[in-house]
Amino acid sequence: MKKYLSLTAILCLIAIFVTAQDNNKVSAKKSSIELYGFIRSEYYYDSYKGINAAQDNFYLFPSYKGLDAEGKHINQQGIGGFTAMATRFGFNITGPEILGAKTSANFETDFSGIVSEYPEVLRLRKAFVKLDWEKSSLLIGQTWHPLWNGSGAFFPQVGGLNTGSPYNPFNRSPQIDFDYKLGAKTTLSLTALYEQQYCSAGFYDVPNTNSKNLAKRNAGIPELVAGLYFNDNGMSLGIAGQFNAIKPIDVTEGAAGKFQSDELNTSYAVMSYAGYKKDKWFFLVKEMVGQNLSNMLMIGGYGVKTYDERTGGMTYSNYTTSSTFVNVVYGTQNQLGLFAGLTTNFGTKDALYNFDGAAKTKGLMPTMKQAWRIAPHYAYNYKNLRFVAEYEIDSADYGTGTFDFSDGLYDDTVNATNHRILFMLTYNF
Repeated sequence: MKKYLSLTAILCLIAIFVTAQDNNKVSAKKSSIELYGFIRSEYYYDSYKGINAAQDNFYLFPSYKGLDAEGKHINQQGIGGFTAMATRFGFNITGPEILGAKTSANFETDFSGIVSEYPEVLRLRKAFVKLDWEKSSLLIGQTWHPLWNGSGAFFPQVGGLNTGSPYNPFNRSPQIDFDYKLGAKTTLSLTALYEQQYCSAGFYDVPNTNSKNLAKRNAGIPELVAGLYFNDNGMSLGIAGQFNAIKPIDVTEGAAGKFQSDELNTSYAVMSYAGYKKDKWFFLVKEMVGQNLSNMLMIGGYGVKTYDERTGGMTYSNYTTSSTFVNVVYGTQNQLGLFAGLTTNFGTKDALYNFDGAAKTKGLMPTMKQAWRIAPHYAYNYKNLRFVAEYEIDSADYGTGTFDFSDGLYDDTVNATNHRILFMLTYNF
């Protein structure tokens, strides 16, 4: 049934596109619509099963699941696949002038949605409206998180679908973004965001309800990002700060019964980057330090700091992590590229509560100590076709041994390393 619904949605979008094109021939005042996208097929092979998404296409890091009876890593076994689910299409829409501003809109979707047993269904990637004045612009809708691509064009150029994640923040969110030009080369950006697909984890378990983003929705406070970006002759420099607040639980239960909880968990992050894109060269170096960044598909999260046995009330302490990467690409028709990233977990600021020998934590591998990636690739571009061959090494140090409640980390680590081979063919239109 869901496959038929997806097919119906596609046919409706095509009908809208064709109708709009016919209407545009009649009147120049109406919106013009441009179709774009690509057909993408890729084969991958991993030596170590991982934490991933989109049928393993989107690989983050190796998933350590312990040792078998002979002392071998349970997940250190080969796995491969071939998919075309990253195929994508969208519409760029240009409209008439409104309130003295040039107007535009964008809608974009792909087939990487996951619903029940049907993996290849449409999902919303981007849907926004933008008003452009001479010195300012206003964007309302869903698009990339401002920490992902800085001033718009500077995000990792790699072969894999992960696009540098978890070393680069990966997130698309509903948002209101206001940009103001301080000069010919400098832009101030202010953004308020909520969560949709990429969400902060909470302690919710609500049957028959989409509880994925309840931690953010119940907080009632948008995520805030302020950035300052400089662009000149192919060079881009940027710095941004982020504030976020979530409500990990709204009702607690203790010895005296159930109680409302108003406790929020607040977090902060800082990002900076330097990029260069001109002629045959692309260069990007980026650093991010922050707390509870799991909604960006970055390691870390938070843990319970205090617990009230009477009410079940909790307070929280964030894990602080850092991430750094360098990405270099050279060439046009024939391209050589290299991505190298490192992320480190510094633990929690405060000691975590001891629940009978265990801590309560939430996030994306909050007790992982460190992870790194090295990924060289070769790409050949000919007209609408792009072929990529990439070799990616992913290594992660998982906590093991004795848990240290003082910082939320383990005293020892065990290493898991994956070797990935990827071949990808894309036809752009």
